[in-house]
Amino acid sequence: MYRIILIDDEPLILAGIASLICWEEHDCCIVGKATNGPAAVDLILEMRPDIVITDIRMPVMNGLELIQACREKNCEFAFIFLTNLEDFQLAKQAVHLGATDYLVKLDLQPQMLIQALDKAKEHCSRMESHHNKELYTHLLKDSRQQLERNYFSQLLLHSSPDNAFIPDPEIDAHYQNAYLILFQMKPEQIHFGQTESYDFQFIFHQLLDIVSGIGSRYFSSHTMLMPQEDIMLLVVSPKPENDSEKSLSEFCTKVNVALDTYFALTALFGISLKKREVSLFPDAFKEARAALGHCYYDSALRIAFYNGQESRLSQPVPREFNINFLKKSMSAAVLENESQDLKEIFHELSELFTQYKPDKPQAVSACINIYSYLHDLLQNESSGENVFPYSIDIAKQLSGLASLDDILLWLESFCEKICALLTERKEKRSDKFVYMAKRYIHEHYREKLTLSEIAEHLKISPGYLSSIFSRYMNRTVSDYIAEVKIEHAKELIDSGEYLIYEIADQLGFDNAYYFSKVFKKVTGMAPKNYECWRKLNRE
Repeated sequence: MYRIILIDDEPLILAGIASLICWEEHDCCIVGKATNGPAAVDLILEMRPDIVITDIRMPVMNGLELIQACREKNCEFAFIFLTNLEDFQLAKQAVHLGATDYLVKLDLQPQMLIQALDKAKEHCSRMESHHNKELYTHLLKDSRQQLERNYFSQLLLHSSPDNAFIPDPEIDAHYQNAYLILFQMKPEQIHFGQTESYDFQFIFHQLLDIVSGIGSRYFSSHTMLMPQEDIMLLVVSPKPENDSEKSLSEFCTKVNVALDTYFALTALFGISLKKREVSLFPDAFKEARAALGHCYYDSALRIAFYNGQESRLSQPVPREFNINFLKKSMSAAVLENESQDLKEIFHELSELFTQYKPDKPQAVSACINIYSYLHDLLQNESSGENVFPYSIDIAKQLSGLASLDDILLWLESFCEKICALLTERKEKRSDKFVYMAKRYIHEHYREKLTLSEIAEHLKISPGYLSSIFSRYMNRTVSDYIAEVKIEHAKELIDSGEYLIYEIADQLGFDNAYYFSKVFKKVTGMAPKNYECWRKLNRE
C-alpha cells in the first residue's frame, strides 16, 4: 500500500483532497498532513512516504524548496504538485525537478487525481526496482527480527505489480499456517478537543517489546509492522496448541490489558483467515482490514474474525451523508442561547448517524462540517475564545477514532461544550440590545438592512447600537449583516437553483456586482469560484 502525505496551507483544501476519492481502493493510504513547508519536511523525514502531494505556492517555504530540502537529506519519494492557474511557470520548474504530475486545484476531479496517482506509483516502482538489489543486500545484514519486518513490509505495505517481490525460503518456512492481525489503538476516553496525543512512532519499540513478550507464549514466529501511526499489523504463526480462535482471542485480550496498563490505550482487532503460504498474505491483509471494518460499526465487537463475509465497509451507502438541513435550527438555537434546543438537534444528528451508518470518511466529514459551522457562528464571542481548537487538530482527532460509537461520543462531548458556552452567555449577557439586534438581522436578512433602521426598531440611537455591538461582537453591525447574508447566499448557491443575480436580489443587494464584492470580502473568493469549489467537494 502506497503511503501518502498531503501538504497545503489551506486546511479546507487538505480536507477536500482527502475526501475526493476512496484512497484504499487505489492501494493508497494517507499517513500525514501538513500546512506549511518546515512542518512538512519534518513529517516527511519521520514518515518516509512513497508519494507527496504538495501545494506549489506556500508561505515560508514553497513546494519546490520543500522538495529540495528533502533531497538534501537523502529522502526520496514521488511527488505531485497542486497549482493555481497563474502558477504555470512554477509548474514547469516542478516538472524539471522530477514531479510526476501537477494538478490545478479549481479543476481537480477524482479521475484526474487517480491518473496522477497512477503515474506516481509507476515512479515508485521504478525507484524500488533500482534499489531492490542494494536493499536486499542490506536486509541480509540485519537481525532476523528486523529482516522479517522489512521483508513483510515490502510484501504488504510497499508492493506493486511492477516490482517483483524477492521470496526468502527461510522466512517463508517460519510463517506457514499464519494469520494477519490488524489492530487500531485509541484513547480509552473520548472527549471533544483532546489536545494530548500519542507519539505512536516514539512508543513503537516499547509496543514491539510488550507485544513480542505476549506473542512468544502463543506464536512460534511473529512480526509487527506499523502501516499507520495508530494501527499495528501482526504477522503470526501460532504454536500448534494455540492454533485456534480461542487462543488468538486470548492473545488480543492480553494485548489490550497491556495497552491499558502502560499507555491508557485500547484497541479493536481484525483477524484474517489462516494462510498456508506467504504469497497469500496480501489477501490476508485485505481480510484483516475487512474484519476490523466490522468493529467500526460495532465497537462492542472488539475482536472480529474474517469468515468470508462481505465487508460492511464495502456495502452501498448514500453517496452523500448530508446534514446541512440541521444548520438553520442550530443557528437559531445559538442565536437564542437555547442549550436545550441545541441538545435536541444533536440528538437528532446522532440518530441519523445510527440509522444511516455512514462510513468513516463520511462521518468524519460530517463532524468537521458541524464543527466548522458552529465555530464560525461563535468564534468572535469573547466567552468562546478557548472552546475551539484548530480545525486541523479536530480533523486529526476524528480520524484517529476507531468506531462509529467513538464518533458519537465525540459529538456528545462537543455538544456539551457548546451548550455550556450558551448557558454561560445567557447568564452573563450584559446588553440585551446586542441580542435583539442579532435576532432582528436574522429575521430580516432578505431586506436591505441599515444600522439606523435596526436602531429605530430597538428605540435606541444608531451611535449607541454601533458602540455596544462592536464591543460585544468584535465586529461592526454592517460586517455582521454581511456575514449573515453571505451564509444564506452559500445555501442558495449550494442548491444550484438560482443564478448569481437572482441570489443578490433575494438577499436585498442593489446589484450582482455589489453582492459579489461583499461575498469575496466575507469568504475570500468570488461567488463563481465558491460554486466551483463546492462542486469539487461534492464529487
